[in-house]
Amino acid sequence: MCLLPAGKVLSQEAIGPLTGHAFYGKMIIPNNNSDIEGNDFDINIFGADAQSPYGGGLLKYGIETGAIFSIDSNVKHFRASSGRNGGTVAVAAEVDFFMMDYFFGGYLGLEPSKWLRLYVGAGPLLIWGMQSTDPKKSDSEEVNSNSEIEFGAGLYARAGIDIFLSEQFGLNMGARINETTLSFDDTAGNVDIEGLQYYFGIAFRF
Repeated sequence: MCLLPAGKVLSQEAIGPLTGHAFYGKMIIPNNNSDIEGNDFDINIFGADAQSPYGGGLLKYGIETGAIFSIDSNVKHFRASSGRNGGTVAVAAEVDFFMMDYFFGGYLGLEPSKWLRLYVGAGPLLIWGMQSTDPKKSDSEEVNSNSEIEFGAGLYARAGIDIFLSEQFGLNMGARINETTLSFDDTAGNVDIEGLQYYFGIAFRF
């Protein structure tokens, strides 16, 4: 009668606690639109996630979920028609970009000690983005003030390391790659969200 409760307790201890992260980082989105001059989009990201183990010992496996928010605002130059005389001119416009993606997948975590943890994860994601364009003193008919909201789906893969400074809190560093596309037809065309994301923050377990 006492063996069953004891077995349950041991199995729970073997699985381990839930681990979470809160982080800040950067994302580089390639500028693939020929009508937009300038460098790639260098975007700030903020996010949080949680990883729940299902089994394993030194090498644990389970599921993970989280969300990442991205925001960017800078001045880009659009190639636009100069009017009836023909030719093209570069029109300066302020481009505001906001994105959120929700991801859900599986992960593997290697825990050689209580203070060190390595993990990799992968799975599908859903993405929501909003982009607005505001030309600066432009007489062009091809670049107008407008905004768009789009949804998409894709895949992600990531890897990270946790260094715990106490039983519950520590530091986190990681990197993630995406494979997805948002189609902003009226502002920037197709935006391939497939750049590298790198981040750092805090880790906690409970």
